Amino acid sequence: MSKKKGATFRDAQGNIIPSREMLFKVDRMIKNLNSLSDPQLILDGCPEAPGIVLEKSTVRPIDRESKEYKKIVKEYEKIRPQFLAALANHPVGKSLSLLAVGKEGWEMMKKGKVPKQNLGKFVDEDGIGRNAIAMYSLKRLKRLKIPSHENSRDTYNCHHIIQKSVKANHQRSPNDPENLVLVQTFKSHHNQFNPHHFWHALFLHPQINGNTGLVQPYYAVRPLFPIYPPIQKPVQSIEQLRQELKKLDPQATLPPSWEKKIVAFSRLLGHQPYRIPFQYREIIKTYQKIYSKENREHSHNIQARNIAAQAASSYALEWLPPGSIINGKRLSFSHQPKFKLPIIDKENKIHNEQDNSLPMLTTKNKGRKEERAFYR
Repeated sequence: MSKKKGATFRDAQGNIIPSREMLFKVDRMIKNLNSLSDPQLILDGCPEAPGIVLEKSTVRPIDRESKEYKKIVKEYEKIRPQFLAALANHPVGKSLSLLAVGKEGWEMMKKGKVPKQNLGKFVDEDGIGRNAIAMYSLKRLKRLKIPSHENSRDTYNCHHIIQKSVKANHQRSPNDPENLVLVQTFKSHHNQFNPHHFWHALFLHPQINGNTGLVQPYYAVRPLFPIYPPIQKPVQSIEQLRQELKKLDPQATLPPSWEKKIVAFSRLLGHQPYRIPFQYREIIKTYQKIYSKENREHSHNIQARNIAAQAASSYALEWLPPGSIINGKRLSFSHQPKFKLPIIDKENKIHNEQDNSLPMLTTKNKGRKEERAFYR
């Protein structure tokens, strides 16, 4: 009996055997993402939102009740397990997965599942039990006790760079692996480990809310890593990164280009785990109310969406560039955002040549760039 077209194959351990087509697409995604930036670009970024750029496109927001949107969602639910398994099976993707979500998370990805937070099963170097996914060691952190009902809310999720709810002129499909990233979505601890909803609440929702059917400019958050954050345990050198990777899998390796970018990410954060800045956590909570039970009714949902967009508008002004749309109004071309992120588009990708030179780190005292050999 032959398998139906598009059927999922699994091995004896229950791991998905990704299709050749999906493996090819994930390989292309990883290579293109690697060519998009260099360590210096990451090191020059904003620690409030590290390791990301804004991808400019022209989009048309679509109706979430339409057949078009429901078809996209149905397709996404079908391909997501294949995408996760292909990423976990890719030679580079495997190493990036191990560093970002740990061995348990990588095992879940091979089965087509998103990694979940699993507190209390991992004893770190300082003797404190931590999330088996989050491998960082910070002695000043206290052991956190989370009710079991909150643990279930803490997972990673696949995020669409160009949202499912918009149609981009240049896009193959919103569910193409080049448009997907696996991102931390931990709702406990006041969303401080929830970059996924931070991006939606501050950058994305204010741009498209209420604009269904209208063609507009759009600035999507493009992480520079296929899994975000790319590492949970701070690393100060390539040697340390390699040691951490060997602990997870003695055979795993990473190309130097990825090693340097991960170390740059850690250095930008001062070798701390990435946390959403305190001032943004309330707007994340407001955004999450869109999906609460009390706002399922259509009119209530529209109201919740409007409230979330308004609450985020002043913060969106600090991040989005001139010409952006915020709550239906275009920012003037003289607008100067407080935080400036690199902007890319399909015709003008940031293709910095990878070389062996070390990044330049801006020092607070001198206000100039000095060469720092912090990789070795």
